[in-house]
Amino acid sequence: MKKFLVSYFFAKKEKEKEKMNMETRKTSFEEKLKENLGAEYKATFPQRMEKQDEEFLRVGVQKSGESAGIWIYLNGSEFHWLDNEEDIQRAVTKVIEEYKKKRGFLNGPYLTGDSFSNVKNNLVCALVNREDNEEVLKYIPHIRYYDMVAYFLIFITVDGESYVRTVVNEDLDRWEVELQDVLETAKSNTDLNPPVIEMVGIKDWKVISAPIGNTFGEMLQSIKSHQEQKNPMYVLSNQSGLYGASNMIDNHLLGQISESCNDSLLILPVDIHEIILIPSRKNRTSIADWKAVIHALNIENKGVKLSDLVYLFDRADKKLHVAKNDDFQA
Repeated sequence: MKKFLVSYFFAKKEKEKEKMNMETRKTSFEEKLKENLGAEYKATFPQRMEKQDEEFLRVGVQKSGESAGIWIYLNGSEFHWLDNEEDIQRAVTKVIEEYKKKRGFLNGPYLTGDSFSNVKNNLVCALVNREDNEEVLKYIPHIRYYDMVAYFLIFITVDGESYVRTVVNEDLDRWEVELQDVLETAKSNTDLNPPVIEMVGIKDWKVISAPIGNTFGEMLQSIKSHQEQKNPMYVLSNQSGLYGASNMIDNHLLGQISESCNDSLLILPVDIHEIILIPSRKNRTSIADWKAVIHALNIENKGVKLSDLVYLFDRADKKLHVAKNDDFQA
């Protein structure tokens, strides 16, 4: 199974390498964006490839000094994947048009966060690696969680597109609420970005990601039907594909999945967007070997690294623990 997982992620990396020639196009795009919109703006592109990236080119635009950026989706084929300067300029023009329109919507209570009542129904959790983010965490309210931290986002979906703004220390002062209140509120807003489970595998060195249901209930039922499968492996994320690893702090959610597996769950923290779940009795690999795999992946996961540890959600006590070799058959 270890070899299977390594193949899975390095197949993903090979897929990304095929698009390495996009880097010069992205640089040209950002230069033209600054020329047309202003030097205080920057363009960003997702480090993690999303399913829709096969069809859409996703571009983030952020103004210096603002904690919120805006994602714009372009039809990649319409702009020939930025294959020449003319198409890059057309794409920049379209992005600026969409950015100004959406910026008008966000330039309100969601962005400014004037009161807790305005934003509480749009708060969600996110997880990041603590050590890699020590500097920025000075300005962000957070809660330690093993070698990670949970922090908070104002999460908005408009016309099927997602926007996020990080909650900062000044927000809590202005809202006059405690950190624990923000945590409990964010954990209760799972409907904003519902969990998504997919079964993953490798076929002909290509990553195969298979949906197992349209609703979370259907996904749980599908997992039950896989109990006798030799090596079931699942990816847990969320509907937007952003910050899906935050599901790790939801013991109720993990408990539901654990019950459907009729087993405890080995949890591999892939990156900030997704985690891998393996029914623990199916595991035949030592924790030391799993940690070596995670270490190798983290070298590649610049900017999205989550954790150096391997975890176990114990079906019996309904809690997350750092995994030990005694927990598994190696």
